[in-house]
Amino acid sequence: MRIFHSVKISDEAKVGTARRAVLGYAAPFGFSKTQLAELEIVVQEIGTNAARYATHGGCLHWAAVLGDEPGIELFYWDKGPGIYDIDRAVRDGVSTSGSLGGGLGAVRRLTDEFQIYSTVSGATPRLLRTRRTTHGTAILVRKWVDGGPRRLPGAPLADRIGVWSRARPGEDANGDAYFIARHAGRMLLAVIDGLGHGRGAAEASRVALDLLSQWRGEPLDEVFHTTHDALRATRGAVMGACIVDGEHRAFHYAGVGNVAVRVFDAPEPIRPIPVNGTLGARLTSVRVWAYQWEEGATVLMTTDGLSATWDIASYPGLLKKSSQLAAGILLRDFGRDSDDATVLIAR
Repeated sequence: MRIFHSVKISDEAKVGTARRAVLGYAAPFGFSKTQLAELEIVVQEIGTNAARYATHGGCLHWAAVLGDEPGIELFYWDKGPGIYDIDRAVRDGVSTSGSLGGGLGAVRRLTDEFQIYSTVSGATPRLLRTRRTTHGTAILVRKWVDGGPRRLPGAPLADRIGVWSRARPGEDANGDAYFIARHAGRMLLAVIDGLGHGRGAAEASRVALDLLSQWRGEPLDEVFHTTHDALRATRGAVMGACIVDGEHRAFHYAGVGNVAVRVFDAPEPIRPIPVNGTLGARLTSVRVWAYQWEEGATVLMTTDGLSATWDIASYPGLLKKSSQLAAGILLRDFGRDSDDATVLIAR
């Protein structure tokens, strides 16, 4: 699992904090001095705009890029008023803050991948009717040591998979976990939620991950029963898991407990229902749901640390963006402060 590091940027002093932290994290990756200088400008530009224009500041997150190629991913989000004219804002040489490097155009120019998504406060009646604020700006950038997966055929893993998992605010241990693996042309995706939160929940999720790491193509019912047996010595967990078989255009899903799943743009409606129970404590049966799958479909799984009130229609065009960008925005807007939270999106 990737670990995201974060700095909340509420004033100019925090921009320097974020810049030093990101450079310290990126240095061991093997970036050149020029690349590190470019990263410094990127963080400065994003941070300065956050401190000056985001209503309550913003938050900058960073982690290693998902995949085998060495690189860094920066993700910024805020709950500010949004950007009315994104095309102008990202034009090279346009700076809304007068800061070093020429604004968001410099951010785009100095990184290998750049995506931005912004919804404006009060822009549509739908946004006004939502229970939670869904306006604000999110920026996702990636920089690889040597250009990375952009040189390889097909969409890179970092574009097809998006995942965010964080502990309950104030906790060190994350009781949620996720798992991604491939075998013989099939992909297994799982989201685990250890009961409660804190170290006991994290231990249950870790045991589940250790078991799932042994997956070699076994069907979902077998996966759930063996995970149930492995978790008996823990406080237990709930889990949702699917196997995507692109070659045979098949999608299988099973769930025990309250892990939610939604699928978009599939050739048929996909609405699997989990069974009641707790892996490691009570499991009477496992129901495996089978559906058709098609290239371009999107599966989204979340733990109950994400409020179920979100509506993808409140985010026009979001599913066409990077899966990681979409996952982060949903967590920003609907993550519960009372629990661990995980969002996994795969295409």
